[in-house]
Amino acid sequence: MKRFNIFGALAQLVEQWPFKPFVTGSNPVRPKVFSYFLFLILFLSSNLVSASNTIEITRDDGITLNANLSESLQNDSIYMIVHGTRGFKTMEIIKSLEEKIILNGHDVLSINLSYGVTNRDDSFLSCDIKHTHNEHESVREIISWYQYLLSKNYKKIIFVGHSRGGFNIVQASELIGNKDIELHLLAPIVDTYKGTRDYYMSENNLPYDQIIQDNDEYIISDQYSQINFLFCENAQVSSSTFRSYLDFTESRTKYPFTFNIMKLLNESSNKVSIYSGSADEILLDSYKRFESLNKENIKHFIIEDGDHFFRDIYLDDVIDLMFQ
Repeated sequence: MKRFNIFGALAQLVEQWPFKPFVTGSNPVRPKVFSYFLFLILFLSSNLVSASNTIEITRDDGITLNANLSESLQNDSIYMIVHGTRGFKTMEIIKSLEEKIILNGHDVLSINLSYGVTNRDDSFLSCDIKHTHNEHESVREIISWYQYLLSKNYKKIIFVGHSRGGFNIVQASELIGNKDIELHLLAPIVDTYKGTRDYYMSENNLPYDQIIQDNDEYIISDQYSQINFLFCENAQVSSSTFRSYLDFTESRTKYPFTFNIMKLLNESSNKVSIYSGSADEILLDSYKRFESLNKENIKHFIIEDGDHFFRDIYLDDVIDLMFQ
């Protein structure tokens, strides 16, 4: 498999890998037995016993959205977790995050983005479909879940997003406009206009600017060459779907959807924590761009030797920083 442009559309998007690269079993294991024992005691105590339920809400167009809601007996704060590209709410990193946040005494809502599929199940969105889903709708679904949590009278709602999910929660928070929402971004994607355009022009000879600027509806491979999209090779992608994910022209009339994550973070007033793995096999070293964010409301933590999914001990490091 060829290496993709690190700032292009695909470099960050292999959440669907069926194997676990770079996990060899040789990583050191730190002595956290006491911490785990303490968490177990707390988890079994009556104040932290939680019940997990499948929750459904309905979009305006009738599509059913689903999520797992874990509620404790006494709580007024909740973390909403958003998965990455084509992922789902019970994939390994999302489930591990959910469990660790619950152990810290908070309710958790883990959502499935629908990608236009009603009541989508817990599996990766297949590459072998006609991609007509729309990232703008994914962001609006996050907002719908936020409104659901408001209806449950939570006093504090915190957003957590992994990979593209990190980008999506930044977009959603800008539309919501509530500066009290805290954002935790785990290995968020760093797509740019230049990187995305250069990738598609060089790899697929695709007239990126023309596709972005027109309003015609068609399947891209019917008019141009086959393309890779969201790490699906030779994907059938509608032009409107392509634009919804990959338009980074910074059009104010389409704010925040046409702005990359760096631009949005520079404009955000929310409290933001970014967690990057120094051994991220997908982002490579592009996470270093977050170091240029010189704002009091934004913290960037680098997890040494952590990969894109913070496997093994590295998710513990993220949780320690999240609740320090």
